Amino acid sequence: MVRIVGVQRSLDVAQEFILLQNQGAMRVCLRGHAVMAESALGTDSPAAAFVIPDVIDLMPGQYALVRTGRGRAKWSHTEDGLHIYYTYMGRDLPIWAGQEGPFHLLAPQHSYCDQIREVVAV
Repeated sequence: MVRIVGVQRSLDVAQEFILLQNQGAMRVCLRGHAVMAESALGTDSPAAAFVIPDVIDLMPGQYALVRTGRGRAKWSHTEDGLHIYYTYMGRDLPIWAGQEGPFHLLAPQHSYCDQIREVVAV
């Protein structure tokens, strides 16, 4: 079960982030998880929302840091020796600094894919 364990609001896009942690007992794939500010619900503006595109597994206890700015997604170690995954939203302006109220982490419940038919040559 992935949870939001920290939010850093800042007017500097390089300092703004949301920290996630897998607090469950099983690994979890981050792809499809969405971070959304309460203020974005019921509006036409998706500015305060982000869907994680990375196909990456978080093991129990591991962290993921979703930074607002630009960068290359990577695994790294903190000064405390924790294994942490950094991913980036690719935004040029801060988006969490102006948001008030709670943040939500939405997890995929189901995925559907059309069945591909294979043609057998005789």
